[in-house]
Amino acid sequence: MDIRPKRRPVPMIPIVSLIDIMVILLIFFIATTTFKKDKTQVKITLPESKTLGGEAHAAETRVAISIDEQQKIFLDGKPVELDALASAITTLKETQPGVKLELQADTTAALGVLVKVWDALREAGFSINDVPARIQRSGG
Repeated sequence: MDIRPKRRPVPMIPIVSLIDIMVILLIFFIATTTFKKDKTQVKITLPESKTLGGEAHAAETRVAISIDEQQKIFLDGKPVELDALASAITTLKETQPGVKLELQADTTAALGVLVKVWDALREAGFSINDVPARIQRSGG
């Protein structure tokens, strides 16, 4: 009497197609993986020099075009009529070629006055985008 269990036939697994799939997966993962370089962070204090390096830039100062609550216009603190603003800005630009302007308007300033100031700026050769508006943060 034979007590040993009968051997079942081992099912055939097509290894060749599995190797092909594994190679394709390996190529996919290698192609899509990004490798990062190790970044070491070292805290250092850089030396300072008064003579080496770039020149220290002076703080940028801008000439203000101000509009108060009575709709009066001031160029660098001096009152200017709205009709003469473009010529005053042109004169300022000729005397100080690198001058930069900023607009300071009261909260009650009329939109029409602002548009006329912008027209005067464009007439004097300034872009409206180059003249920032000074806005004060509210206290609340």
